[in-house]
Amino acid sequence: MNSLDLRFSKSILIKLYKEGNSLKTNLQSIVKNLYSLDKLLLALSDDGMISIDTKAFGKNIQEIGLTSTGRIVAENLMHLEEYRVKIPDELMDEMHRIIKKDKSYASVEEYINEAVRKAIEKWQGEHPLD
Repeated sequence: MNSLDLRFSKSILIKLYKEGNSLKTNLQSIVKNLYSLDKLLLALSDDGMISIDTKAFGKNIQEIGLTSTGRIVAENLMHLEEYRVKIPDELMDEMHRIIKKDKSYASVEEYINEAVRKAIEKWQGEHPLD
């Protein structure tokens, strides 16, 4: 499995890129559930995106940092973030409600991608290229 497909992986990489190495506990601001955070960090580590350095200061403290590969990926993600459109919270709430009720989409992103694809196909049908 590609760790970049996991929820919050991009947010973790961008935070590490912007702020540098971080203690694992500081990443809980992004991923609240410790089990989910551990699973995500392990996947990112297995894919060579991050390094996990365990230091003993009375108890085990983990310092998380980007590898050279992770730094390149995070930098590219930052460029993509520059062009991201901010969707109003009310619209996001409505999309979440539709997805929960409809159950045909796995995520808001999938729902949006499908809607955009349909809109492009409709526009192309109405504006054929000569």
